[in-house]
Amino acid sequence: MMVAKARAIVRLENDRGFTIMDPERFQILKAVDQSGSMSKAAAKLSKQFRRVWTIIKETEAHFGFALVETGPNGSRLTTEGQRLLSNYEELMKSCKRSTNSKFRKLFFT
Repeated sequence: MMVAKARAIVRLENDRGFTIMDPERFQILKAVDQSGSMSKAAAKLSKQFRRVWTIIKETEAHFGFALVETGPNGSRLTTEGQRLLSNYEELMKSCKRSTNSKFRKLFFT
């Protein structure tokens, strides 16, 4: 019997086709949220701090609002950043459920 699974990757793009949200950006924002620090998030994800900072700034520019606030005690997601993280996670879960359901129907019934 064949062992296979379907995997959906959710990538949001602007009207010019530039990625504005994807699993990498989600992981970065989630790591900042959990660690309270961009540098800790970078270390946790084995990424350079500059890469994390650049991705956050690019994402903020495309959405038009701040996602991360930085202060003397570290970094945290803004209300908009929390909402984006939550909504994207919900969209990913929904797409995963739908993909798995359709995959089973198409290939195993």
